[in-house]
Amino acid sequence: MAGPSLQSQGYLPVATATLFPATEIRCDLYLQRVGQAIELYRSHQYPLEVADLERLKQHGIDHVYIRTGDADIYRQYLCQQVLHEESVPTEVRITALREVTRVAFQDAMDANDPYQAADLASDLGREIASLIADQAVALQEVFHILEHDYYTFTHVCNVSTYCVMLARDLGYSQEHELASVATGALLHDIGKRHVPAEILNKPAKPTAEEWAIIRKHPVSGYQELSKRSDLSWGQLMMVYQHHERLDGSGYPSGATGDDIHPWAKVCAVVDVFDALTCSRPYRQPVPSGEVCDYLQQHTGTWFDREVVACWAQQVRNIG
Repeated sequence: MAGPSLQSQGYLPVATATLFPATEIRCDLYLQRVGQAIELYRSHQYPLEVADLERLKQHGIDHVYIRTGDADIYRQYLCQQVLHEESVPTEVRITALREVTRVAFQDAMDANDPYQAADLASDLGREIASLIADQAVALQEVFHILEHDYYTFTHVCNVSTYCVMLARDLGYSQEHELASVATGALLHDIGKRHVPAEILNKPAKPTAEEWAIIRKHPVSGYQELSKRSDLSWGQLMMVYQHHERLDGSGYPSGATGDDIHPWAKVCAVVDVFDALTCSRPYRQPVPSGEVCDYLQQHTGTWFDREVVACWAQQVRNIG
């Protein structure tokens, strides 16, 4: 049986791609070698050197760890020295944005504060839309630098990134509209904070009773966020309707066809895509091509034809 996760022990993974020599991160970095306990890799007092990063790369180490309590320090480092630095390659900036999203949402969820999460989602949504819209990034570039482990924070970042790319190719051309889509996608699973961690992190398929609990998350998320005046109807429907299906077989209300908001239809497709292409404790990730086949098999019954056709065109280009 696997031991407790590093996240449950108070550590957060950070991508080594976001670390640069001689920069001041101001938090200790930790490393876990295969079969060994986590250990201090570099104190915050000693900046990383080029040789350090080269050794990590040579050993195939793409993540180190920080203490959860240092999440805000790391987020400030990313915003100040990576995210807005135009000399940094686009793929590294996207990686940094993913990290910012993860640590920010970790803070909000640990604080059990959906309003803080909504405020963060609005800011991060603008960042995601700006970076992806400006750079015209292709899916094959993004897919290989996103993580595919299905942690809640990883998943919402992936879904938000995918939603912006899909909406952009569907003809949503205004950056403020793409930012709204990105924000709604970041919030789509916020209701899962009411699902017990032992169910969400269970190393096996949920039971029927556990599924019944999980399926409540669109309603609980919508109920919390509907009290805010700064979220649009489309964003709220991404939260409430991302598990609805065109033929009425989805949940929570069994909405059909045009009763499902267009943004929710976009979210539904990429939500399933990310869920299936991510690894789970109880199964291996499904290849993207097979997921694309699955989406197309259910086009017109579960998923919108135009949305799936547009997404499939992007997915087929993934190597």
